[in-house]
Formats: sequence, C-alpha cells, structure tokens
Amino acid sequence: MIQSHNDCFSSPPPPDVDCSLRIVKHTIPFSMLDPDAVKALRRINRFGYKAYLVGGCVRDILLGRQPKDFDVVTSAMPAEMRRMFRNCRLIGRRFRLAHLHFKNRKIIEVATFRRSPTEEDDMSIRHAAENLFGGPADDAIRRDFTINALMYDVGAKEIHDWVHGLQDIERRLLRTIGDPNRRISEDPVRILRAVKFGVHLDLTIDPGLMEAMRTHAPLITNCAPARLVEEIFKLLRSGSSTRCLELIHDIGVLDQLMPALGSFVTANTDERSTWAPLERADAMVRHGRAVSDSVLLAALLFEACRESLEAGGDASKKLEQVLEPLVQPMPFTRRHMTRVRQIFLAQRRLAQGPHTLRARKILDREYAAEAVDLMEITFREDQHEQYVAPWRKALTSRYGTGTYEPPSKPRRRRRRRPPPRSTD
Repeated sequence: MIQSHNDCFSSPPPPDVDCSLRIVKHTIPFSMLDPDAVKALRRINRFGYKAYLVGGCVRDILLGRQPKDFDVVTSAMPAEMRRMFRNCRLIGRRFRLAHLHFKNRKIIEVATFRRSPTEEDDMSIRHAAENLFGGPADDAIRRDFTINALMYDVGAKEIHDWVHGLQDIERRLLRTIGDPNRRISEDPVRILRAVKFGVHLDLTIDPGLMEAMRTHAPLITNCAPARLVEEIFKLLRSGSSTRCLELIHDIGVLDQLMPALGSFVTANTDERSTWAPLERADAMVRHGRAVSDSVLLAALLFEACRESLEAGGDASKKLEQVLEPLVQPMPFTRRHMTRVRQIFLAQRRLAQGPHTLRARKILDREYAAEAVDLMEITFREDQHEQYVAPWRKALTSRYGTGTYEPPSKPRRRRRRRPPPRSTD
C-alpha cells in the first residue's frame, strides 16, 4: 500500500527537493533486525515519541545485505533519551547524540530529528545550526543521498520515504537529495561517500552527481582533515578500495588529497601493478580477514615506495625521503605512519626467513603479524610457500595465531558518583 501526501515541515524545504511522503508497507524479517535496536524503538514509542530505524541499515536490508550497524532517529530530545535509558550516554558538542550501550560493547546511536536553519533562528549560539530540532521530513531532506533518507517504522511495518529513495533503490541509482552541485559544494566530503556507496554497493552514480564531483573536486581540501582521514580509511576497509581509489583518481580528488601519490599513479603506465597490493588487501578483507589500517595504508603506498625499499644502502633514510611527502597534505597520525615505516623496513629481514637470528627478532615486535600480512600482500603468490608460510608457522608457534588480531578496547571504568550532600 502506498500513500502519497504532503508532509509538514518545521522549516521550508529547498526549492530543488521534491518532498512528498510515500508510505510503503514492508515487512522486514526480524532475523535481519538487531533485537536491541528493536527494544530501544519500542521503549521510545511507549514513552510517546516517534522513533524509526534510519539510513544505512534500512538501505542495506532493501539491497539484500545484512547491516553492520543500526541507527535510530527520534522526536525525543537527547536529555529525554537519557531519562528513558539507564545505558544512555550523550556524546558530541557540535552534534549532540545519544549512545545506547549494550553487551559486547555494542552501541546503538540515536539522533533527534534535525532541521535546516531559518531566518528566525539565532545563529550566534555556538553549534546552533547542528542542533536545530524538527520533524522526520526535515531530518530526511538534510541527509546526503536519497537511499540514506529512508526510515522504517518497526511497529507499523512501514517504510517512510520523502525523497524517492525507494525508487532509487529499485533502480540501484545513487542520487543526491536536491541539486548535486549544491549538496557537493556545501560538504565536499560527500564525494568520498558517493564513491564508497557507488562502488561498494554496486550502484550506478547519477550522471549529474558525477559531473558535480568532478567540478567541485578542488573544494575537498577545505574540509576538516580528520574527516578526510576517516573517510579514506573507510574506503580502504571496504573490501572494494581498489575501485574506489581508481575512481577518486579519475575524478581528480586523489590529486587534491595526496598530490605526490596522484602524480605517481598518473605517470605509471602499468596501472594494474600500481594497485596490485591494494587488490590483494581487498581480497583479504572480503574473505573476512582482520587487516589493520596500517597494512591497508601500506598496501596503498607500497608501489610508490618500492624503489626506495629495494635500493641498496640505507633503506630507512631513502624511505623517509619518499614516504612523508607521498601522503602530504593528508594528516595521517604519527602512529599510523610510524607503523607503515616499520612494516615496510621489516620486509628485507623477513625475506631472509625465520631461520636467521636477526630475522627472528621481528617476532618480538608488536607489528610482527602486520609485517607478515604486508609480505603476503606484496610477494607473488608462488613465493608464499617459501617466504610467507614459514613466518605464519613461527607466529602460530609463539603466539597461538599466525594472523593479525585487532587489539581489544580496554573496558572504560565508570566514575563513581559522590553521595548526595546532606541538607540537614
């Protein structure tokens, strides 16, 4: 059943956005939903507030994928969420959110409906624009792409669609909400998000959006550096990073983010070998292997650094002259860049095999498994039995596992609240 009618807005929608509401009956199998997210939704509803699943989880289910995360959007204010849930923690100064904490460190993120500012709003207050609250329609049109603006009412088993996102899901089309030139220019990080969604979800990118990304590629350097680093790592972790990096190079974004790497890719006529280590890293991710961010970054940079690593003499000094300029001006953390340097330099010693004392000292390093992962990525497949397999065996013998395992997050200690003061 489809109902079409105009939905009320707290603030006027942009003139380039078609904002008619379509409600579609759709029963999503309970096995595809997170039980804790469903409990949270039902509890919010019992207190008299609206609450929906929103964004990527709804999109992925409709595309036949099992979501990794479930986000909730609601009419309840952050402070009201805190009163409803004992496991609620409010985060963010710029963009206030509620995090519901469950077993096994699971977090359900809950956001209050936001709206765009109007002339009547006082924008002199710090972060005012990010914390203007509205209704579900206001919240939907503020999102970036139509497929990310769908909301699912678990109780009524209905999908609420204000921006024709269901139609784009059916067509497997990635399209911005409103004019792509306006949406990309107001937040150029959306270029990286569009590439990630288009490639990873196997969607066709709308021609108007593709043209807007090419036009506004130079604006991406104006974005917050921390956001850019985060989005680059999301691309590298996607299992489709090779195609993503090829696309951002094609549209001119790589030349803006890392000009030296972009120039190397352009000058290298054998593009297949340029991306070969990254293709192998993607294959490991798709097969469910845990691959560290440092190894993924090293796979991206390896071919550009190969000459300095294979040259005679002091490889460390030659690598230093190449590595840092290669990633500028992207502000990757010192921890990541130090680890990349360490696992790069470990390759020569690993090639000697675990029978030599000098090479076996690598096993004492905390980056040993990551160094072997990079070895598996950069050595030819016919060399794995001779070079990689002995190191896997040595790692297993010493640590009980031959592969990298992400470090477990330390349990956060809760501060005890002081007893209330006596009023006597």
